[in-house]
Amino acid sequence: MKGKKWTPVLITFLFWGVFSTPLRAMDPDPDITGTAIAELIEVLSAEEASPLNFGRFFIDGQGGGTISITASPALERIASGNALQLASGGSPGPAVYQVTGYPQASVNITRPGPALLIHATNPAHRMLVDTWTSFPDNASKLDVNGKLTFYLGATLHVETLSQNPVGVYSGTYNVTFAYD
Repeated sequence: MKGKKWTPVLITFLFWGVFSTPLRAMDPDPDITGTAIAELIEVLSAEEASPLNFGRFFIDGQGGGTISITASPALERIASGNALQLASGGSPGPAVYQVTGYPQASVNITRPGPALLIHATNPAHRMLVDTWTSFPDNASKLDVNGKLTFYLGATLHVETLSQNPVGVYSGTYNVTFAYD
């Protein structure tokens, strides 16, 4: 009989507990306040620290060839073709770009298409630049200070001496840097 004394008290507490909590009406159109966030970061910028320079060379005999500059901090200049000879001087090296922006952001780099170098005094004479290479790769990341040093190399196509007479050749190309 001991258990029967507690049953009405327990039922009373359960009954009282269920009805003592206020009933909430269900709102058919709840109104919730949301949160929006935006972060304005530094604009991505790049500047050419050093131009792409194939250096000095000469044509010894008939024919032409190519000169390739690798995309790396260490200069590597390679000539191909039996008539094309490399000469010292002229400051050969890859193009070097300093890129700055938001720290540790991913950057997508679009290398140039074919470009022409044009003779300084006779624009009818041209050399083709293509086969662009880069270091680091096309998809890179800025460091913790928001900086990236980017190297760009390419191949210069040299024709015969009659097609490419002695002189200085120059031209431009476009490289695009964008946040990924």
